Amino acid sequence: MRRKIKFTPTADEQLTALENAPSNAALFEQVRKAIGCLEIDPHHPSLHTHEFTSLSGANGEKVFEAYAQNNTPGAYRIFWCYGPDETKGKKRVPVITSLATTRHP
Repeated sequence: MRRKIKFTPTADEQLTALENAPSNAALFEQVRKAIGCLEIDPHHPSLHTHEFTSLSGANGEKVFEAYAQNNTPGAYRIFWCYGPDETKGKKRVPVITSLATTRHP
C-alpha cells in the first residue's frame, strides 16, 4: 500500500538545504530514492528500517530510522513515524511523517 509522505518543518528545511547545495547533488538523489522506497514500503530491505528508541513522536508515536546511505562515514538517515492518517471522502490515506533527514547521530 502506497503511503503519503508528509514532512515536518525541520525535515522540509533539511531536504531543501540538501537539494539547493550543488555539492550535495549525489546525496540528495540518495535521500530522494530512500524517500521513494519509504513511500512504497517502509520496510524495504534497502532502508534497514528499525525503531529508534531514543526518540518518540509528538504524540508518543514510535519513531523509526531508515537508511538513506549505508557503510558511509556520517551516513544520512531519515527519522519518521506513522500518521496521522488522512481521509479523502470515505477513503483512509495512510501517512508517514518525516521528522528529520540528517547524519547518523
